[in-house]
Amino acid sequence: MKTHWSGHVITAIQVLLLLVFVLFPFSVMLSVSLKAPDEQFTSPPYLIPKRPTGDNYLHVFGRGSMFVRYFINSFTVALGTTVVVIFVALFSSYGYARLQFPGKKFFFNLLLLSQLFPLAAIIVPLYRIMGQAGLIDTFASLIIGYLAFSVPVGVWLLRGFFVGIPKELEEAAQIDGCSQLQAFWKIVVPLVRPGIGATAAYILFLTWQEFMFALTFITSQDKRTLPVGIFDFVGQYETNWGNLMAASVLICIPVFILFLFVQKQLVGGLTQGAVKG
Repeated sequence: MKTHWSGHVITAIQVLLLLVFVLFPFSVMLSVSLKAPDEQFTSPPYLIPKRPTGDNYLHVFGRGSMFVRYFINSFTVALGTTVVVIFVALFSSYGYARLQFPGKKFFFNLLLLSQLFPLAAIIVPLYRIMGQAGLIDTFASLIIGYLAFSVPVGVWLLRGFFVGIPKELEEAAQIDGCSQLQAFWKIVVPLVRPGIGATAAYILFLTWQEFMFALTFITSQDKRTLPVGIFDFVGQYETNWGNLMAASVLICIPVFILFLFVQKQLVGGLTQGAVKG
């Protein structure tokens, strides 16, 4: 009995330490965003503001601010990328889960191997391709660039869901007169909706916070996405830390809300993709 309780206490301490480690940076960010300039870097530092203020958040949306424009740009690019990835990955993952063709295992492993390449290694060739295609400084360049690392992830995640659906359901539909494509759309796709939702959420997370491609491919200020746009608060001689932290908190909010709704499906999708190899 004593060992049982001591095990729970050790687990609780480990969880508490992990929470502190994960949440401390966000707590500091939230704290600075609610402080006036004379409170932000006092010595000794303190986490809870003595005179909380919302001025930093008002300045983020104030006159002359491009924050709303950056938000719309990020949403447009993230949503466009997610739609394309889901459409492509839906058919690809079904093929890897159901069809038999020469080199199937090799090509699937090659797909996963592409995830090992660092983004810095592929961004230069992609930049040259986008430049020759006349796509630099367009949202299309970002969406196409993001496909390079998001489609393999989408295929890997969705394949786990397709493998979990009994093949007999499709065979029964085909006996009733459906073609293979009709059985796919009418029987399989509705059953894999949780997986589609989890994959879409994960791709949205990836593209919403992406910085390197957005900084390289977009040159106009009015086409910047949020991760690049918040650098407006970093000046040549000084940084407006209150506004910068307020903008950073606002960027995180949509991701937190989305994660609350899809956390079960997302964890399930990652687990199935990892187990059903």
